[in-house]
Parts: sequence; structure tokens; C-alpha cells
Amino acid sequence: MHPRLYSVFLLLIIMLPGALRLHAADDTLRVQLKWRHQFQFAGYYAAVLKGYYTEEKLNVKLLEGDAKHNPVDEVLKGNASFGISGSDLLVHYAHGKPLIALGAVFQHSPYCIISLSEKNISSPTDLVGKKIMVSEGQGWVELQAVFSKEGIPLDSLHPIPHTWNNQDLIDGKADALTGYVSMEALQFRKLRKDVRILQSINYGIDFYGDVLFTDKRTMDNSPMRVSRFQKASFKGWDYAMANPEEIIDYILTMPGVKERGITREDLLAEAEEMRRLILPDMIEIGHMNEGRWKHILEIYKNFHLVPPDVNLHNFIYNESKSISSGFVRMITYISVILLLIFLLILVYGISLRRSVRRRTRELEIEVLHRTFAQERLQLSEERLEMATDAAGLGIWDWNIEANKVYYNDMWKKMLGYLVADLPDKIETFTSLLHPEDRGMLMEQLEEHIAGRKESYQAIVRMKTKDRKWKWILTISKASQRNEEGKATRLSGIHLDIDDIKHKEIELNELTQELMNSNRELQQFAYITSHNLRAPVANLLSLVKLFEVKQLSDRNQVFFQKINTSIVKLSDTMDDLNEILSSRVHKTDSQEEVFFEKQLQGVIDAVSEEIREKHVLITHDFSKVESMPYSRKVIDSVLINLITNAIKYSAEDRQPEIHVQTEQDGEFVILSVRDNGTGIDMEKYGNKVFGLYQRFHHDKEGKGLGLYLIKNQVESLEGKVAVESIEGKGTMFYVFLKKIKLAL
Repeated sequence: MHPRLYSVFLLLIIMLPGALRLHAADDTLRVQLKWRHQFQFAGYYAAVLKGYYTEEKLNVKLLEGDAKHNPVDEVLKGNASFGISGSDLLVHYAHGKPLIALGAVFQHSPYCIISLSEKNISSPTDLVGKKIMVSEGQGWVELQAVFSKEGIPLDSLHPIPHTWNNQDLIDGKADALTGYVSMEALQFRKLRKDVRILQSINYGIDFYGDVLFTDKRTMDNSPMRVSRFQKASFKGWDYAMANPEEIIDYILTMPGVKERGITREDLLAEAEEMRRLILPDMIEIGHMNEGRWKHILEIYKNFHLVPPDVNLHNFIYNESKSISSGFVRMITYISVILLLIFLLILVYGISLRRSVRRRTRELEIEVLHRTFAQERLQLSEERLEMATDAAGLGIWDWNIEANKVYYNDMWKKMLGYLVADLPDKIETFTSLLHPEDRGMLMEQLEEHIAGRKESYQAIVRMKTKDRKWKWILTISKASQRNEEGKATRLSGIHLDIDDIKHKEIELNELTQELMNSNRELQQFAYITSHNLRAPVANLLSLVKLFEVKQLSDRNQVFFQKINTSIVKLSDTMDDLNEILSSRVHKTDSQEEVFFEKQLQGVIDAVSEEIREKHVLITHDFSKVESMPYSRKVIDSVLINLITNAIKYSAEDRQPEIHVQTEQDGEFVILSVRDNGTGIDMEKYGNKVFGLYQRFHHDKEGKGLGLYLIKNQVESLEGKVAVESIEGKGTMFYVFLKKIKLAL
């Protein structure tokens, strides 16, 4: 449907609910009764039983009442179209509720106040301060008018919620209760309880009872149905009062009646009592007098139960007025419909031509846009193909559910095949894999498809056309997954890394050769040092035994040079031994090392130097108190860094050294900070950890300590860094790689 046509019809639907409802004669009409099934509603049962509602083409459902369903509330909420209430219906209307009284069943109010004779309650004044069980929707408003008329302040009464259990009055839980003279009063008499009854009619308050009513919404939407319902209902009342025994037989078949202990005799007594209130032989059932309603309204006004300016306008049902207004509305709606349809056809005819022209232009523009987009898409595909060819990327895509595979040209060319040589099947990929790599890759692929891995990459060997093996990097990611998380489509790339892999293999082989050579060199240095140690020691001993004074002056000079060379050689041998012994291997002894304990051991070892220079040493191991490591290495680190800090302390201030630890991913950082002379990092920054490096020539030392630290820590996959400002101090960071102790 054209959008404008649809909009107009939607507007008609919104504007004409009443006209549509006029023809909804098969809609169910719900009637909310005041209480449970009993003769009180006999007329409505008769209308159902005798088919009076059906004759009026009405589908009526009677809703049994209880303490939780107030008829006024149910009608206003839209849960029911009709309800039965007392004259307090007028109070609700006076307070703005859009209610309409259709007819009164009781010409005299059935409401009364019941008390046991032993309570000696014979007038309204006897109820002052007494507990009265009342229900707001069951005549309490009407009975309050009695108290007001008798000059009894309402706040002197003690109303309590109605339990609808007569036994509560007998048990003394209440002094009196409100009820129907045609129901509750008879129930007490059946129990052989002597009761006293106060009826409002005896005190000048004579209201209507059991008023059939509806609301303005129902009346406006279906005035004809309201008229037919009213007519059928009161016709049912005429039949019920003329044939009470037949209706009583029907009531006894209704659900819950016999279960409540109600008998045929109870219903006959109720019917007889109701006859005195309805007066069917004197007044037409359903009759209401406007003057009497005005009188009731004035009573409510006098007792301040309703606003003083309210009137009966639209409260009393006027059949001719309602039907007439409904007929006029229907004619008006139909006229509006016809006018709108005419305008719709006229507007639609004009707009159709415009729409055709506009749509033609839109289609022409859309064709141009699609052509342009197609050209751009083709250009993008060509550029992508050029980029993948230039990058040497093989691309593949696998629709797992359809088992369809796509390999681009480069995927096949990088293995030396022509495009036509390899079919686009998943078996092509698996058949070209090296047997040693196939199991590993297929296991990763299965985990990826199952959703246990977001993506996968692997380095595999694939067979080329010339029957050789080429190293390929394969990367894949699921581009689609189902609700269970399983991949339904995979996309990936292949990259030729054959040259890189071969160079890596060569590099590994070269590295292994260098490591072997280094081990041989270390072994040679160790053997040389060991073999030379004894001759050098002998030479030192012989030199000490020599009588230097017996030599000539010239020979003494030569002897001194020989002695200096022997001492130098001995020192060199000592340095070589220290360097060789400093090397640490992962297989060396490792244990849980506590930093504070290790630091204290170092402090004890150099306590004399600390005392002489008044060194202040502080520490903070709160972040990392211990770690599994080589005790030998940590001892070496602490002794070298602390002795260096003491040795190179400034003369003009008290030496301060601070040691602390902290976590940094897979490392524990052991830092040592001092306020000493510092290092010129611009000059010596790249030489700090070199062999025989000294930066303050006025201090004694060999320049081995920092070299040894770096060598030891790096052998355990750690690292060492330094920050220093000349004249202010130095900060060393030792990154100790975490290890796991063997169980």
C-alpha cells in the first residue's frame, strides 16, 4: 500500500473506534456482581437462563463478586462493562468518576447494621465507640448518612474492616456489622441468634439499592448495546420475581452455592425479603426517579460527603438521548469516512503521478550509484590482488558447513604449482603437509574450530611441485561461528618464510658452534690457569728467598723488574680464576632466598668499613620478601654494589644506601641507591659493566665487580641497568628472572 494511503487508513482507525464497536455485537459483555452467587442477582441469572441476552444478540458473562473486587473499580478499570452497586454510586460520580446509573433493582435500600440482642444496641447512638465491621463498597457511605442525620460525629465511631465472617460477631470480635437485611440478617436467624437490626429507612434515609450501572466509555462506544442489555436484564428480573422457585433451582446448580451451605429454604427466604424491598407488584423493576436521586444528592451534600456544586447531569441514563447521540455520532463517522475516502482518492491520484516521477529519478540515481560502487569494488579487488601478490600472501577461505574452499593464485604459486594444478579442496591443503607437521596442525585446527582457541598460527613444511619441502607460516581466524561457538567459516593466509627459516637454522647451528668454542675456551683458560698456578707460586717463593742486597745495583734493577712481572702474572691468574668461578649455570644450586637475611650478612661482613665512614643503610623488602634463586649470585650482587657505594661515597655528606625490591612481571627488581660521587654517564655510560673499567682513578680497585654482576645475572636470564648523576649518586637495577624450584 502507498505510504500516504496507509497513513490515512491508520488515521481512520484511530478516529473511529466508536463506529467500529457499534458492529461488535459478538463481543463479550462482562457484568461484575456485588457478591457471590445468591438470589440477590436472580434477574441476571434469569436473563441468561431464558435467553433474553441471546435474543438481543448479546454475549454476557456474569462475574462472581468477593471482597477483593469492587464493581465500581472493575468497571472503571475496563475489566467489566457493567456492575451492580448501591446509592453510593452517586458519591463516586460526584467525585469525578464517569459513571451512569441504568436502573435500580431495590426501591428501598437493603443495607442495615446488625448486632446481637445481648449488646443492647437499639439506636445509632448506642454504636458510639463500638467496633463496627464495614466495607467501603458495601453501603457504608449510605449508613454514615444515618449517623450524620442523628447528629453523631463520624470520628466517634470505630469502624474496622469487614471479614465477611458472621462468626466474628458471635465471638465478640466486633460489636456490630453492616450487611443486607435480605441476606446476613437471615443467616443469623438461621443460626438461632437473636439479633437487632438498624435500617436506614427507619431514620429517614431511604436510598435505592443494587443499582445497575456502566461507565461513559461503554456508553459512548456502544449506546445500542447498553440499551439492549438494560432491556434484557430487567426483563430477566420480571421473570425471576414471578418465578422465584425456578430461578432458585438454577442458582443451586451454580458453582460454590451448595459448598457455602446455602439451601433452597435460604434462597426462598432471601427472595421473600427482597420482594419487600423491590416492590415488583407496585413499581416497574429498574425504575428510577430523578427527584429521588436529587433528594439523595442533597442528603450527601448536607453531610459533606460530596462537593456542594455537583449535579445529576449525565448521571441518570436517558435511553432516547443516548441512542440519538450514538446514531448522530455514527452518521458523522460515516460521513467523515466517505469524505476522507474521496479526498484520499483525489490526493492519491495526484500524488501517484508525482511518486512515479520521483521513483523513476531515484531508480536512475540508484543505477548510477550501483554502477559507481561496482567499479569501485572491482578496483578495490584488483588493488587487493596486487597487494597480496606483491606481499607474497597466499589467501584461503573455508566454508565448513558447505565444505567449499577457496585458494588464491599466490597460495598455489608459492609452492610452484600452476593455478589449475591444485583443486580447491581442504584435502589439497592436508595432503601437502609434511607428515611430521600434519598431526600438530590438525590438532590446533580442531581446537580453533571448537572455539577453544580464538585463532591459530603455525610454521609447517609443505611439499612443492618439485618434491621439496618449503617452510610456510600459516595463520587462521574464524570469520563466522554458530550459536554453540563452533566455527562455520575460516579464513587465513600463507606466507613463504623458507629463506628466513633456513637462515634461522644456520644461525642456530652457528650459535651452537660458538657456544661449543666458548666452552672449549673456558676449559682451556681453566687448565692454563691451573697449570700456571704452581710455577708462579714457586717463582714468588724463590723471589722472597733471594738475597737482593748481595746483587749489584744493575742486577737489583733487573731483579725488581722480574719481581714486578711475577706479581703481575700472579694477579692476572687470580683475576682469571675469579672470572671463571663467577659463571653461574641454571643447574647450580638454587633455594628460597630471603633478601633481608642476605643483606644483613653483607652488612656484617663489611661492618668495619660502615663504622669508619658512618654509612646509613636502609631497606624496604615489603613488596618482595624472598624468591627462589641462587644464593651465591644475590650475595655477589649485594657485596659488590654495597662495597662500591661505600668506596665511592662523597666526602661532604653522610653516605646513605637504600636497598629495595619490587615486582615487574616475570622479574623481581633488586635496586641499590646511594648518594655518592656518581658516574659521568655521557662519558662512561657504555663502559659501566665492562672488564677492568674504573671511573675514579683516585680509588683503589680492579674494575671487575660490575662485570661479574652482569655476567652472573645474565647467565640466569636476568639483566642489569644503571642510572647515575655525577656528584649526586647512583641507582643500580638488577632484574632477577623468576624461577621455579624443583620439587
